[in-house]
Amino acid sequence: MKIILDFILITGIVLNIIALVGLFRLKQKLLPHYILIIFWIAILDIIIYFYANLHQLNVLSNISYYLEDGVRFFIPPLVFIYIKSILFNNSQLIKKSLFHFIPFIIYFTFYTVLESLSSDFLHIKLIDEYINWAVVQDIYGILYFFLSLKLFYGARKAIKESYSYNNNKDFLWLEKFLISFLIVLVIDLLITISEVSFGYSVSWDGYITVFFMIVAMVYIGYYGLTQSSIFLPFFLVQKHILNLEKDFRKKYYLNKSQKDVLRKKFIELMHEEKLYLVPNLNLKMLADKMMITQRTLSAFFNEVLDSNFYDSINTFRVDEAKSKLKSDEIINYSIEGIGLASGFSSKSSFYRVFKNKTTLSPLAYKKKAAKESHNSQ
Repeated sequence: MKIILDFILITGIVLNIIALVGLFRLKQKLLPHYILIIFWIAILDIIIYFYANLHQLNVLSNISYYLEDGVRFFIPPLVFIYIKSILFNNSQLIKKSLFHFIPFIIYFTFYTVLESLSSDFLHIKLIDEYINWAVVQDIYGILYFFLSLKLFYGARKAIKESYSYNNNKDFLWLEKFLISFLIVLVIDLLITISEVSFGYSVSWDGYITVFFMIVAMVYIGYYGLTQSSIFLPFFLVQKHILNLEKDFRKKYYLNKSQKDVLRKKFIELMHEEKLYLVPNLNLKMLADKMMITQRTLSAFFNEVLDSNFYDSINTFRVDEAKSKLKSDEIINYSIEGIGLASGFSSKSSFYRVFKNKTTLSPLAYKKKAAKESHNSQ
């Protein structure tokens, strides 16, 4: 058993070192990079603490204990700030977010440090008698991860209005990152509640949580390295096209003449230049082509088309695909080729959007169109 635990813990340590080396080697680091470095250092400290306990390395265990003891008061708000640093371009973010770490500072100062010196302090005895810190920290952490997910999903609408594809792999990585570590906290909470409910206590229960944490690291690590840039959705960091906090909480109103002019320009670009065939078309590119601001273009989609950029562009793409599926071109293209030739960036996005708008898969639509054509002859 010890050999298995040893292997798992060493795997976690190696993964952390790979992530940290990759982040430290980046020449241009932005705020999310620095936050993520702190995050992986905190995770590394947890694994080192359990590794030291497993091998009875007392000095290393005592050193790593200081952060590990209250880490669930520290990591969840750190992740919340990490998500904010990616989605929102705010130079004062860290200064405005320091209050999130007040519970950790209080716990660290008045409990972790003093308890490491002596457990005879009166307030420590009272706390240990009436409060189960593991339950408190788990619930606290779960609430923060829910806040992070709420923040992420709340920004998705704005993201969809900025890009003609919302299946960007970086967005998926963020979602998997949050859900994976939320599951780890839920598992830890269930284990703790089970111990309290059935009145037992074992020394190895913490290793179960660490095991699931390392499994989550392997999962998001693999997914992150293949879908993103060194455990970081760098696409979002590079693409601060809009300040989401400001631009999408405010409505922009167009007068009738503006609406008519914009509608004419938009239709011309779609029908004559077929800009929707550009797979990576985004709001900025289209706004530049129409010689207007992104705010004005967003208002046009909301007020004139009663839609958003993502849905509007994909409507043209679906129409293009339907036309190709009905024509003889299908002979020269695969179904996937039809999607790519219609402006979709991938097979999965083509299938998903097409079925959402027509209730049929591209293949089913092709068969239906062929049958209708045959019956009409």
